[in-house]
Amino acid sequence: MTRGLLERQLPVFSIVIVFLFFSVYALVSCGSPATLAGDPAYEELDNAERPSLLPEEPAHLEELMAEMTLRQKIAQMFIVAARGGFYSADDPAWQRMKKAVVDDEVGGVMFFSGNIYDQAIVTNRLQQKTRIPLWVSQDMEFGAAMRIPQATYFTPAMGVAATGNPHFAYQKGYITAVEASSLGIHQIYAPVLDVNNNPLNPVINVRSYSEHPDTVARYGIAFMEGARDAGVMSTAKHFPGHGDTDVDSHLDLPVLPFDYYRLETLELIPFRKAIKAGLPSVMTAHVALPEIARNAGHPGTLDPYITQALLRDTLAFDGLIVTDGMGMRGIRNFFDAGDAAVLAVKAGVDQILLPANLTEAMDAVQLAVLSGEITEDRIDESVRRILKEKFRYGLFRNMQMVDIGQLPESVNTREHRLVADHIAEKSITLLRNGDRLLPLDNSRFESISIVNITDGRRQPDDHISRLLDGHFGQVHSVTVYAGQCERDSLLALDAINSADLLIAVSHIAIRTAEDISLDDTISPFMEHILQEGRPVVAVSLGTPYAILNMTEADVHLLGWSPHLRQQRAVSNALMGRASINGRLQVSIPPLYTIGDGLYLSIDKMDSL
Repeated sequence: MTRGLLERQLPVFSIVIVFLFFSVYALVSCGSPATLAGDPAYEELDNAERPSLLPEEPAHLEELMAEMTLRQKIAQMFIVAARGGFYSADDPAWQRMKKAVVDDEVGGVMFFSGNIYDQAIVTNRLQQKTRIPLWVSQDMEFGAAMRIPQATYFTPAMGVAATGNPHFAYQKGYITAVEASSLGIHQIYAPVLDVNNNPLNPVINVRSYSEHPDTVARYGIAFMEGARDAGVMSTAKHFPGHGDTDVDSHLDLPVLPFDYYRLETLELIPFRKAIKAGLPSVMTAHVALPEIARNAGHPGTLDPYITQALLRDTLAFDGLIVTDGMGMRGIRNFFDAGDAAVLAVKAGVDQILLPANLTEAMDAVQLAVLSGEITEDRIDESVRRILKEKFRYGLFRNMQMVDIGQLPESVNTREHRLVADHIAEKSITLLRNGDRLLPLDNSRFESISIVNITDGRRQPDDHISRLLDGHFGQVHSVTVYAGQCERDSLLALDAINSADLLIAVSHIAIRTAEDISLDDTISPFMEHILQEGRPVVAVSLGTPYAILNMTEADVHLLGWSPHLRQQRAVSNALMGRASINGRLQVSIPPLYTIGDGLYLSIDKMDSL
């Protein structure tokens, strides 16, 4: 590669940023969606209205393309893993990251979990070593705290939709992107536009807004517009739809036996609407569609009918197409890293995310071009699209260094926490309130037992018992799970038998590559809890379908996540410190349908 363009400093433009952060009152406003007609969350933007490149940048882009070797152009299509930890100069993990960036010259990195300061430092160390600035991405479906614990955590998508207020999705997207941008992130892998119409889905679940495609589109677009207004690229996933699967693509290849008509009338609706609204990026699904795919045994990620004919041609999408992680077993069980990368490029993908073996994948793509299997024009098409986004987001005009000193002013601020708390409070959904148990009356119940139901893989974070302590005379907390020792089981039964009221809390939450169902061996505990004649409040801190394992409970309450923020909102709802107005956005047959939910206001609670 000649050193021309990369050794010349591109013009530096003075940028005056007037940052108008909405007031706390506006942020936590919970007005009726009908009053939000002029809100940016509802303004559909055509792709043509996306911010254009500066006039001189196309010339720089073409000059840069002309200077790049075939290998360097191929490298721009690869996104590799990075982690935000401390690394000494000779740490093998750091050496691997540095090799990918310096020697292989990959186009970008995707951060997994990390400490906020460590990630910022790693980002700066890597950006300082690049000739072409790195494109930095991160998965942030639940806010930046999904990967960085010190950042702001937000209610999962299904809980946000339960609020009935799409502006909350906009605020979530905006704040998530503000925090991401302050960390040097250019692209976040959210929102999820999968339509979760399969209760047995082991991987999407509360990550989806709803089982109704129009609801998914409305909230997904709102999130997307929020991220856009904060200057970060959002990514809709997982095209053409991962909502009606009963297999986790992290573990195997799901198969959807649907024809095009089915996709057109369900799965494609949110993507079509988001593309019309200016969607900048799409992530493909490792899902096979044998009824419509050109190659019946290939995941959609690797099939040109899905990515090219359907996404590019039929839906007229002109943004970035990024694969889901190529090391997932939905790919790796059937293809080696080289073959998978070649097929992805031939299918029309722009960015290849997390290849199982970077060198093998890059070698295979280069060989495919040299042999004529892939044209260099095909490579240029994706690289030009990638570099346009790098120019569009100012990567060549500004040093891509994270200002570590400003992080406390940008991440997990009081304003951000207030918004997240308000969304969590409004997400709580009450489906049953037998004997008008809620709000809990401390004069009626002296002793309460919190029965934490978990899968046994990890100790649950029991915040509810701590938050209820002091409100009642006695609050006991026990944990039950399949296969626990006899001693712990007996202690749990003793606590259950001594209580006036039982609160059964399911901590079964969505985690990739893990089962989310309650194990049948917990049934004896549930039978004992439900047959003792004492009132039972069933709370789900994760999948709403867990209620099906507690059908006879007097109260059914959905909290959407085990995170402290959601448990605090649940506790406030239990004690009557906050109104409850969530509405279910999926059906839970045979108990509940979309739109179900009981409303309890604080005023009404005071009058009980």
